[in-house]
Formats: sequence, structure tokens, C-alpha cells
Amino acid sequence: MFQMKRLRESVIAKLTAWVLCIVSVMGSVVLGILVIIGVNEDLFYKTRDEMLKNVYESVNAQFALQAVKSSGNSLESQKLRDQGFQYGIIKSDSLKGVNFHDKLSYLETNMTEEELKSVDVNQFYINQIVRNDKHSYMTSWWGYYGDYDDISALDASGSNFAEEYATGWRHLYADRICYDVTKGILYYRAEGNYYPVQNVSLRYNGGNGQVVYNYNYDFGGNVYKLNFKSLGEGTIWEEMPENFGETPQDKNAAAELVQEQEMLENTEIPEETPQGKNAAGTDMGKIERILDGADGPGSTVNFAELNDTEFNYTNWGMLLLDNIRMIDSSELTLIESGNYSEEYFISQPGYYLNENFTLVVSEELQTDNYWVVSVVPESVPENLPNNKYTDQALLVNMCYDIMDRNVFQGLGFSLAVMVVSFCFLVYAAGHRRGSEGIVLTWFDRIPVDVLSVCTCVAECTMLGVFFYIIRESNIYESIYACIWLFGIVGIAMTILGIEYVLSLCVRIKAGKWWRNSFCYRVYSRIRDMVVCVFRNIGLLWKIVFVIGAVSFIEFCVLVGFYDRGGILLMWLLEKLVLCAVVFSLAIQMYELQKASRHMAEGNLSYKINVDKMFWECRKHGENLNKIGEGMAKAVDERMKSERFKTELITNVSHDIKTPLTSIINYVDLLGKEELHNEKASEYLEVLDRQSSKLKKLIEDLVEASKASTGNLSVNSQQMDVSVFVTQTVGEFEEKLSLAGLELIVSKTEDTVYIMADGRHLWRVIDNLMSNICKYAQTGSRVYVNMEVTDKTVCITFRNISRYPLNISGDELMERFVRGDKSRNTEGHGLGLSIAQSLMKLIDGDMCIVVDGDLFKVVLTFNRYLPDVQEQMNVEEE
Repeated sequence: MFQMKRLRESVIAKLTAWVLCIVSVMGSVVLGILVIIGVNEDLFYKTRDEMLKNVYESVNAQFALQAVKSSGNSLESQKLRDQGFQYGIIKSDSLKGVNFHDKLSYLETNMTEEELKSVDVNQFYINQIVRNDKHSYMTSWWGYYGDYDDISALDASGSNFAEEYATGWRHLYADRICYDVTKGILYYRAEGNYYPVQNVSLRYNGGNGQVVYNYNYDFGGNVYKLNFKSLGEGTIWEEMPENFGETPQDKNAAAELVQEQEMLENTEIPEETPQGKNAAGTDMGKIERILDGADGPGSTVNFAELNDTEFNYTNWGMLLLDNIRMIDSSELTLIESGNYSEEYFISQPGYYLNENFTLVVSEELQTDNYWVVSVVPESVPENLPNNKYTDQALLVNMCYDIMDRNVFQGLGFSLAVMVVSFCFLVYAAGHRRGSEGIVLTWFDRIPVDVLSVCTCVAECTMLGVFFYIIRESNIYESIYACIWLFGIVGIAMTILGIEYVLSLCVRIKAGKWWRNSFCYRVYSRIRDMVVCVFRNIGLLWKIVFVIGAVSFIEFCVLVGFYDRGGILLMWLLEKLVLCAVVFSLAIQMYELQKASRHMAEGNLSYKINVDKMFWECRKHGENLNKIGEGMAKAVDERMKSERFKTELITNVSHDIKTPLTSIINYVDLLGKEELHNEKASEYLEVLDRQSSKLKKLIEDLVEASKASTGNLSVNSQQMDVSVFVTQTVGEFEEKLSLAGLELIVSKTEDTVYIMADGRHLWRVIDNLMSNICKYAQTGSRVYVNMEVTDKTVCITFRNISRYPLNISGDELMERFVRGDKSRNTEGHGLGLSIAQSLMKLIDGDMCIVVDGDLFKVVLTFNRYLPDVQEQMNVEEE
């Protein structure tokens, strides 16, 4: 295990694994491509010579097309001969009777007369190339001349190939759809010609309800014939006429019948149209007889007979043309064929309407037929320069040389090395010598989604550049250049791909890899924004938002997958009922939430009206009312207990104070007597000191009890806080000096007022200054600062403690708690508690901050502005 840890941190081991992984990946790709080529091209079943012959034939076919395109160019002809391609071009529809040994039989040839006379005609390789008047070429390989016992078979195949390529298609824009009111025929008008619409579907509301009629155009009779008609429930005639499916549009009519019927049935028709009136009209039977024809499907129909009925072309509504285009009858352009020459009306079917509403019309093309006869070399001469023959031979020989060494074993070995080296790289990813844990590089800190997109774009770009260079440049003519280009691009793509995968592994090892992504950051921002909005809006609006979002999504799904109005209506009614129930629950929950907020604020007398609540909300409201009552009762009990404590302390203090007063008086009398015993005098001093301390304790205890329960009277007056603090603190200068403390007072020069009881405020400051004299570090400074804002006045006392303060400020304000836990100094732990209670009594606030040995007390008061107060009083009056 230790060796593996050292190995994964070794730079040399990582570089070795990188090299092995790249080489094995490239080897696996090359061998895999070779296996695929071998399977597709039958390399495993053909000999080397057979495969070379096949690739030479393929090269001959490429050169044959090049020879026809450059026909008449002697330089190109000589260039082909220099590359080892010997050929002759014959321009003829047939090879029958052609003398291949005669040079005059060829349109062009790069073979000499001696070569033609000595050549074996049966070894001629034949390619047929057809060129149309659009300068487009089509080629076909027919093999060797000697393979045909009868030349007529070759001529017949060549003739069929030429005829197939002699037919083309033109795409015409149909600028109008016309209706011949005299013949009752619909036409597409394109480039001044009129093309009959070959399939028409229309709808009629008759006595049996809505009926869809479908008609095919008969070019022989120049009329429409009924194809089928259908009701909403199904098709009346099950059998299709024999001529159904003759046009390209009708071939898929059976499969599209359901879709066509739904499109037509769902088209809205106003109730007051003539179609609706036909149900009660007198000519309804005549209209149905015209639409049905004489004998049902296959009967001829003349739409012009409807012109004098209520169901004329102005009231047809929506029409479906050739199962492709839907138009309204108001879009038709009316014509009378008698006003136009017959040559403008197309009478043959060779056209159709495509999905782009473009008319595709067949046309005859002028073609030239060429036969290229060539000699396929048995081997490539060594003196030939690099060309297609040598490149193809090199590629075939390379494939067979590799296969002779067992390509499958090589592929298996490459895959094994690739897997082992890659697994080691994954194991070592993120580890670095001298560092604990996973180490992230700058590459690993790129957001994962940005890195993924950039890697994909880079890989696709390199692959696209490779194919672009192969396709657009002449590099494909050299197999060596192709191999070098493939190697460079392949290695670059492999390195980038491995580095990307290893970066993902490092991120996964480091944990929470998804957080370092642009999408997650956007999601976090949106999530935080939604959470912030939800936290700052009411419960009712939250429910409205959630229900609205869910309903919108459901509506989009219904509109996308359903087209029945009834379903949408039921969904709308269901949502209205659901919203009413949910909003009712939301209002009740809001009332419960409001009640709990009032109780949390201390308003225990708040009651909820549960009369209009139901289900669990009613029970919860009743429980909240009971909680309020219970909490009010508990508060009353607590207050009664506090009053009892106060009364107990007061009574006990009073009972102790009476004998204590007698003790103090008798001690005072004894002190005035002459005592000749020194021990008795010392005992008397101790008794006097301890009785005075006990008296002070009792007085503080009574005062603390009264202050905490609010039993002290408060007489708030307008006070100049700056003057008051200066006078009060000044009284302690002598005590501070005796304690070795330096007093520094910082106050504003402006007059600042507060509303407070001077007696209670003096007692607060007296307690604080007394504590400073007792517990401050000798030789240190004592700071008293006054800070004033628009609304508050703060008085801050700061000093350095003589003893360690291992206690919080809140604990120091509790009764009988002292910072001097050894209790070596005077005091009983009530001074700060009394000061806090008095500050609350005069509507102020007291805060203690302990920072090491720094002891700080902040007294905060509401600032009193006489002018503002007078203005408020006037406004109230």
C-alpha cells in the first residue's frame, strides 16, 4: 500500500502512464477501424491480390469521371496517362458494333494505336457516365467487357440507367389557388400554368350530421370522382375505389385518414352559416345528391352544379388540398376556363404538392451518354509518382501486413494497456508529492459545465478541421499526408479527452464537484432569490404563486396533447373548485399565523374566531385559544410568585432590621464608653464594621427586590445628561485617586437632554463607579464617554479589571454574582443587578461587554428633543 501511494505521487510514473495511455488509445482506434473496414470490405475473406484489384477498379471509376469532365483537354489526358490510367471515351447510346481497336471509335483516348490493337478487349473495364443539360453527372460501374456474353444485356442496363437520370424535378411557387366556376375544378397557378388539385376534402352539415367528402381528380375525364365520405362515427363505405392511390398524395391517404377527419371536424363553423340552415332548407337533398355522385365512391362530381344552391363555393368553409394544405374557401380566386387557352391547363399528372406548399413538377432533361473503357493495372509500376493507385495499394498492403500479425491480438493488447494505464491515471489524479489530500490545479477549478462545453467544442472543431482539410484540399491524394494529419489530430483529441476525464475524477474525489459549475451558481442565485421572495411574502401569496405555476404547466400540457374543448372545460372547473378550497384554507392558516404572532409578541388575550373554520384548522384554533389562556394563567402565577418573593424579602428584611438597629445603637453606645480592655475595643470595632455591612446588605436587598418588581416610584424629568454625568462622576475623583486610577471623561459640548429620574440614574452611576473603584486595575485609566445620535444617547464606562473575568456580561447582572470569585473584596453581588433593574424602570437599557480584562458598561437612553416634542403636542391638540 505504501509503495502504491509513493507510485501515485511519482511524476515519472504519471508521465509513463500518460504515454502508454495515448499510444494504446491511438492503437486501439487504428486497429478498431481496421477491423471495421475488414468486416465491411471482406478483407478477412479476400486475398491481397483480389483486394488490390478491387481498389484499382475503384480508382479507375474515379479517373473515368475525371476524364469525362476534362474531355477535350489534352493536358489532363496526358496527366491521367502519367498516373497510369489508360482509357478511351465513347459517346454513344449503345456499345453494339463498336470496334474497340479502332482509335476513330473514341471521342477521346490517351492510348496509342499500337496499344489499342494489342489490348485484350475482354479486359476493358467499363464505366457509364450520364451528363444532363444541368451539367450534373451520374456514373455506374458495369465491370469488365468480357463478363458479358451478350452485349445487348449491357446496352439494356445502360439504357435504363440513362432514362432514369433523364428525368428531373422543378420546384414551382403556387401563387394562387383558383376555382373554375364553369367546370367546377380547383387549380394551383404557378408560372402562368394551371395544375388541377388532385385531392380535395370538404365538409357539409346535412341531415345526417357533419359529413366529410374526399374527391380525387381524374385526368382522363377532367372531373372529380368521389373517393370516400365519412361521418364523425366512421366511414360509410368501407371499400376504396380501384383508382385510389394513383397520385403521390393518395399513397398515404389511408394512414392519414384519422388525422384528416379530426382536422376537418374540429374546424369551427358558425351556427348561422348557410351550412347550418341547410338542415331545414328545401335544397338539402339536391346538395347531397351532387356531393354523393350517382353511384357513391367512384362517381363523377361536378362542383359547378352547387353554384346555384345555398352550399356554393362561398360557403364551403375550410378545404383540405392534397392532404397537405388547409385553406378557407374565401381565399379562392375565381376563373372561367373558357377565357383562357387550353395550353395553360395541365392535363397530365406528373406533379405533386410537398410539405412546404411548393409544387414539384417533373421535367424531361437532355442527356449525353458516355462509355469509358479503361485498363485496370495488375500491379502499379514502381516508376510511377505517388498517385491514387500507389496510395490505395499502400493502404491495402498496410492493412494486410497488420492482419498477418493477428489484428485481434493487437487490438486486445492495446485495449488492455489502455485500461490499465488509464486506471492508474485515475487512481493518481489529484495526488501530489508533499501534499496531503486532493490538490486542484487551475484546470480543475474551471466550472465543470464550462469545461465540458469547451472540451466538446474543441473536440468537434479538431474533428471538423480534419475532415475539412481532407475534403477541401488535395491532401487526400497522398496517403502519407493523411496518416500524419490523422496522427496529429488524434493525439491532440486524445490528450484533451483524457485530461478532461481526469479533471472530472479529481473533482469527484474532492467532493461536491457540482458546486463548481456555472449552472449551479445560476441555480443558487435563482433559489436564493425565490427563497428570499417566499420569506418576505405572505402565506396567501405563496399559495397563489404555487397554484398558478402548477396550473400553468398543466394547461400547457393539456393544450399540447389534447384538442377537445370538453377536457379543458372540466379542467377549468376543477381548478376553480380547487382554488376556492385552497384559498379558504389559506385564509384560515393566515388567521392562525396571525394569532400565533400576537401570542409570541406577548398579547396572550388575543382570541381566534373559529366559527368559520373547519377540519383541523378549527381544532388548531381552539388549541391556540387554550394555549393563550394557559399562558396567561402561568404568567399570573409567575407574577404572584414574584410578589410573594418580594413581600417575603421585605418582611424578613424588616424583621432583621429591627434587632440590627438595636445592635448598631448599643455598639455605638459602647464605643462612647471608656473600655480599658484592648481586646474588647478590637471586638467592638469588628462588631461595628460587620453590623454596618449587614445593614447595607439588607438595604440593597430590599432595593433590588423593589426595583425588579417595579415597586419604586419614578419621577422622570428633563435632564441635561452632560452636566449630570460630569457632576456625578466628579464626586468619585477622590476615591478614584486613592485607588490609583486616572479618570478620563469625553462628552459633547452641545446640550443634550434625556427624560429620566435623577435619583435612580444617580444610583446606577454610583453603583458602576463604586465597582470601578473596587475592581479596576491600579495604575490604569477609567474612561467615561458620551455618544449622541439623532435618537439615542449612550454613556459608556470602560476600565481594566484587576481580576480575571471568566464570566459573561449577562451572568454579571444576575443577583449575588461577582467577578471576584475569591470574594477577597467588599461587595455582595447586587450592585449591577440593581443598576439593570433601575435602567429598565426609567426606560433605558444597560449592556455589559467583557473582552478579556476589558470591562465595559453601556447605558442607552432615548434622546429628548424639546422642540420636536412641543410640535408633536401641538399636532395632537
